[in-house]
Amino acid sequence: MTRREVLRHLGKTAISVTLSSMGISAFTSCSEKGKKRLVFYFTATGNSLYTALQFSDTPLSIPQVMKNDNLVFEADEIGLVFPDYQAKAPEMVKRFLEKATLKAPYLFSVITYGAWACNVVEYWNKFALDHGVRFNYIDTILMVDNWLPSFDMEAELKIDKKEEEQLRRIVADITEEKDYIPVLSDEERARCEAVLQRLTGLFPVRSETLFNVDKDRCVGCGFCTRVCPSGCVSLTSTGVTYEGNCEYCLACVHNCPQKAITLKNGERNPEARYRHPNISINQIVRANIQ
Repeated sequence: MTRREVLRHLGKTAISVTLSSMGISAFTSCSEKGKKRLVFYFTATGNSLYTALQFSDTPLSIPQVMKNDNLVFEADEIGLVFPDYQAKAPEMVKRFLEKATLKAPYLFSVITYGAWACNVVEYWNKFALDHGVRFNYIDTILMVDNWLPSFDMEAELKIDKKEEEQLRRIVADITEEKDYIPVLSDEERARCEAVLQRLTGLFPVRSETLFNVDKDRCVGCGFCTRVCPSGCVSLTSTGVTYEGNCEYCLACVHNCPQKAITLKNGERNPEARYRHPNISINQIVRANIQ
């Protein structure tokens, strides 16, 4: 069997594990204090999933949770882990917070980012308060930046982001149920706003306007269809096609084994892709498959 045939076979046999088949009770965990903790996450390349796993052995995928009618959750501690998308939360994370009822005396959020966290903490805190959710703790963690239009993954991987050191500190904070939400200075806030004004209007974005698929490289494994949290990607008789509103998470691009998917508007290094070294492609599939 050739490498292309192996990849095609692996893609077709990837297993989807959903909450509806397992039941929510299977996904609770306990903190070191013995309290019941629920952790929800959104991931594209594994950074946020790896982070979520530091707080729970069985974190809950937001794309999978959103398939359920019952979005009422109760625990001693509830956490959300997700990436910073241009100083905001991913659209699906925002929809989750709007629809879900989170009942816990201690609520926390950990936001992964790659270059500059800007005012994402203030944005998220305000968004939550506007929807009746009051977090006790919000912090950020610097990790590999997987935003392809601006960063070369090979160069990013050479930078020591001190990921584990940051995780130890945040895990200790949350274990002690520390109250912490950082506040920007006026100077920092003004700098952030100046940057964000140039990014206004990016979302929502249609998936069909974003991606090119190299048919010579594509082996039809279908991983791109399985890692998309929005269900925008299809594998048809004519190849991979896109349709629908996109999270712009780039999961399909980074997780294509053949590097057959690229951005129409260009990227720093089309041959460089990233997935967290401790997260497998099938973990991304289980998190996002629609």
